[in-house]
Amino acid sequence: MPISLFIEQHEHGIAFYINGDLQFHTADEAIYHEYLVVPAVALAMQRFPQTDLRILICGGGDGLATRDALRFEQVEKIDLVDYNPEVLELAKTVFKPYNLGSLENNKVTVYAQEAFEFISGLPDEYYHLVICDFTYPNSPEETKIYSREWFQEINRVLIPAGVICTNGVSPEKNTAGFWCLYQTLRSANLFTKPLQLDIPSFHWHGYGNWGFFLASPQVITKNEIETIFLPDNLQSLTHKQLLQAFIFESAIADDRHQVTIHTLDSPQLFYYLLNQSSNQEKLPITSGKHIDFLTIEDTISVQIGGSDSLDLESVAQFWLENIYSYEVNSKKSPDINRLLPARHRYHSPKMTSSWLAHLNELLTEIDVKQLLNSLLSRAQELPPQIANELKNLADKINSNQPLAKLPPKTAEFITLLSVTLLMANLVAPDTVFAKGSYSSGSSSGSDDSFNTKFLGFILTGIGGFWLASLFSKSQDE
Repeated sequence: MPISLFIEQHEHGIAFYINGDLQFHTADEAIYHEYLVVPAVALAMQRFPQTDLRILICGGGDGLATRDALRFEQVEKIDLVDYNPEVLELAKTVFKPYNLGSLENNKVTVYAQEAFEFISGLPDEYYHLVICDFTYPNSPEETKIYSREWFQEINRVLIPAGVICTNGVSPEKNTAGFWCLYQTLRSANLFTKPLQLDIPSFHWHGYGNWGFFLASPQVITKNEIETIFLPDNLQSLTHKQLLQAFIFESAIADDRHQVTIHTLDSPQLFYYLLNQSSNQEKLPITSGKHIDFLTIEDTISVQIGGSDSLDLESVAQFWLENIYSYEVNSKKSPDINRLLPARHRYHSPKMTSSWLAHLNELLTEIDVKQLLNSLLSRAQELPPQIANELKNLADKINSNQPLAKLPPKTAEFITLLSVTLLMANLVAPDTVFAKGSYSSGSSSGSDDSFNTKFLGFILTGIGGFWLASLFSKSQDE
């Protein structure tokens, strides 16, 4: 995926964007980096007194996290690994007035490399502290460095009682994604404490508050955090504000046991980031009840999903396994995010809900009788079972028999056909429902209409065979 870097000039500083996402604004980047770096280094100093600390920083190619780590004289060596040489070059030029030339410090060694590959080649129990300062993931591939396997690798290279700090996502805007990361860290045998804070520039961009995680193979106690050493001249961080950052609204915190963890075999994080629960907007986040994560020993909740929730075959399988489990008059409703998940960044659950509100209207645009007649005209090319079901369905529709009285196999086929149309509409809505341009006075318009209808028919047909195959497979299992 091409990477777009953009620097916005302001009267008293700059704002830096990667692929349109704000990375930092110099007006308040100190808030972010002080909370990410300073408590973790201070805790490592407390646990390893009179020891030259070795630190690994993954990401953070702008040099700002390295700047704050160098505040501590006990830090002897910093290895920084970032896959983007362009950002590393900016750190030595445009960003230098803000990172204070941190990447040119003789304690710092810079590696232009992918972090997972880099850490896989490191020896066991080498670093006292690992800091992860990654960009917000915008594709499934970018979530690899948030997986359980990634955190297990970090745990491996960490000296016992060492410290990890990693940036997360917004617990306010991406609650499920935030707790997915929390439980994923814990599943890698890391005692984990979540933090949250407000960063004005993030709010301006609609990102909500922001979250971090402080973790270690050894329990992190409130007394340790209360007594860590904070250097002078910090712009934002104080002991009082740090302790406050570990306190969450119960309405947010209670969701932490409802998520599955993120692994390479069963990736979940990107699904959560794209498909925030539709009832999230209704959470009473000002209930007045709170949880202080420094005062509780949380129970580990390691739930591993059976598959990738964004994989098209997994979505279809979920349809087939659950479509009959919801009664028409039941108060229980299906999870729309699982049935029709947003699969791209430019989609959203809100878009899906809006589309579903017009579902009946969309389905009425299909001439079912004509569709069935077209399929039956080529019945000899269909598998016998499907051909029989098509004929049964055509007979029932022609006799105006209510759907509720249809035989189970015919109802199953209707389900397959409906699911295919629904899912194909998500991929290419204009082709499935034949809403291409048409003009009676233009031959090109007519051709366009024919082409979109033909492509929609192909999508539906292929999808139908595919879903039927899945259904048969599930029956055999």
